[in-house]
Amino acid sequence: MRSHRFFFIVCFVFLVYGCSPTETIRRRPVHVSETTPVEIVEKNNRNLAHVKYIKALTTLNLESPKSANQFTAQMAIKLPDSVYVKIEGVLGIDGLKASFNRETFVVYNIVNKYVVYGATGAEAIRKTFDYDLTFDEMVEILIGWPALRRSDLDRLLDFSAEETYFVLHVREDQGTRRMWVDPFAGYAVSKIVRYDSTGQVVMEKDFTRFEKLGDVYLPRYVRILRPREKDLLSIYFDARTLNRSFSSRLFTIDYPKDLQPIHLE
Repeated sequence: MRSHRFFFIVCFVFLVYGCSPTETIRRRPVHVSETTPVEIVEKNNRNLAHVKYIKALTTLNLESPKSANQFTAQMAIKLPDSVYVKIEGVLGIDGLKASFNRETFVVYNIVNKYVVYGATGAEAIRKTFDYDLTFDEMVEILIGWPALRRSDLDRLLDFSAEETYFVLHVREDQGTRRMWVDPFAGYAVSKIVRYDSTGQVVMEKDFTRFEKLGDVYLPRYVRILRPREKDLLSIYFDARTLNRSFSSRLFTIDYPKDLQPIHLE
């Protein structure tokens, strides 16, 4: 009972002190004559450059033909590439702790009592989120900010405007990708749709309910849908603090000495 009370107190503190009041975004139709793709990429990157540290309390939803689960998770990110995640199991009991950087990872599954470590890859991320993501995609959704890249412009097929969004359509190795950019939220990418070579949708990513935290716009809600696999991953940011530094000790995963870590090839 005491642990539940402590968790709710933490949530309250996050909510009171971790989030700046949101401001109303006034929207209007945009036109391609107002900017260029290069300027859009630069403004998008400028917003992300303000982000150094993020802590968040989140709700994760996983839905697939095999199962449907909802978890509470605490996350900490130190950019450019250190990620800590603690996922709660049943009745608020810690279920899993994981620490990642671009090269290595450690996952401690508290419920099933095992520890795995090794080189960061898709299998390590799957053991944490039960979902297929690359490392960059994982960081992207945990921050809620897909960074546009200058290299995308080398494959630009079309630049257009749809109501209050700019749209970049780029070529990929096995299809194309459309990105809807919101100029009224720090040039955030609000939607990404990937198509295969036949034009069929293979993935949708939505970033919505943007709020301004200091000088930075970040979404409250992130959603990834794979129509063919009929699976969905969504993250709701219940509370969040930005750019309050924390010790790298946070990324160290402690586990019982009687557990023999398993190296994941």
